[in-house]
Amino acid sequence: MSQMPSRRPTIRDVAKHAGVSKSLVLSDPSKVSSLRRSRVEDSIRELGYQPNLAARSLVAENRHAIGVVLGELHNPWVLEVAEVAREALQAAGFDVLFSAAAIHDGRGIGPAEPQALRDLRVSGLLVLGSADDTASFETAFGETPAVFVGSGRELQANTAVVSVDDEQGFGLVMDHLVAGGHQRIAHVSGGPGPVSAQREAAYHRAMQRHGLRQHVRVVEAGPSLHAGYDAVAQLLASGARPDALACFNDLCAFGAIQALDEAGASAAVTGYDNISLSSLKRISLTSVDSDFQDLGRSSARLLLQLVRSPEGKFTRQLTISPRLVVRSSSTGNTQLPGESAVGATLVE
Repeated sequence: MSQMPSRRPTIRDVAKHAGVSKSLVLSDPSKVSSLRRSRVEDSIRELGYQPNLAARSLVAENRHAIGVVLGELHNPWVLEVAEVAREALQAAGFDVLFSAAAIHDGRGIGPAEPQALRDLRVSGLLVLGSADDTASFETAFGETPAVFVGSGRELQANTAVVSVDDEQGFGLVMDHLVAGGHQRIAHVSGGPGPVSAQREAAYHRAMQRHGLRQHVRVVEAGPSLHAGYDAVAQLLASGARPDALACFNDLCAFGAIQALDEAGASAAVTGYDNISLSSLKRISLTSVDSDFQDLGRSSARLLLQLVRSPEGKFTRQLTISPRLVVRSSSTGNTQLPGESAVGATLVE
C-alpha cells in the first residue's frame, strides 16, 4: 500500500497514485469513465487529498461552485435567505462559496465582492442585500450569470433580479395603521440606497391615497437598531408625538420601540422583513413578511436556470408578494409580564 506523502498531497500526487493524467483529475466527472473515476476517488480517500479551490480556479473553471455575496450582515433576513438558497444549490450538486460584503456609505453592496468571487471562476453569483444603485456591475460579473436578491437593482446583461413588492408591502402597513385610527404616521427611513428610496416613496403614495398628506413626516434614520433608536429619540426630544411609526425594517423598529419606552411615550410601531425575533412575545412586532423561504428558493432556481441556459427564455425579474403579520406593537394590546400572549393574525 502506498504511503501518504509527508507534505499535503496535491492533484499531481492523486494522478500518479491513480495512474491517470493530471488533466483527467481536473476534468468534468461526467466525461470520465466509471472505472477511472473510481480509481481517482480511491486515491483521493487513501491520500487524504483536500482540494484547494483557489488554486484549482487558476487552471480550470469551478463548474460546480456558486458564489454568494452576503450584504447587510447586521440584518438576520440575509442569513435566513442565504441558508434556504444554499440548501437548494447544494441539492442541485453545487458547492457554495460565501463572501461578506462591505457596505460603503450606506448605499449597498459594491462591485468588489462579486469580482473577487468571479475571479475564482464560479459558475454563478448570488448577491443578497441592497446593492449600490449608482455602481456598474458589468465589469465585475463579466459573463458570469448573477442574480440580485432584494436589492432594487435594474436588470443588466447576464443578470436576474428577485425582489419583494415593496409598494404592496408598505401599502399593507399603511392600510392597517389607518384602519386602526392612526393619522399622524411618521416613516422612519432606512437611509440612502434603492430599497430605502422605494419604501419611502411607497409611504408617500399611501399617505396621499388616504388623504393624509398634511401629516407626512419622514424621520431620517438607517437600517440598524441604533439608527432607529437615535432617530426616534431625537424626534421625541423635539416634542413630536406621532400616532404611529412605520419603520424601514424590523431592526430599525426595535430601536424605535426602545426609544419610545425610555421616553415614556406610546405609538403604534411596524417593521419590515418579519425576522424571527419579531415574533418573540416580549417584542411582538407587526411586520411585513417578505417570505425568505420563497426568496431563497426562487433566487436559487433562477440562478440555476441562468447557469444552465444563459440564452434561455424565462422570466428574469421575479417579484415576491408579501403579507402583513399583525402583532401587538400596532394594535395597542401592550403585553406585560403575567398577561396572556396576544395571538398573531395574518392580513393577506
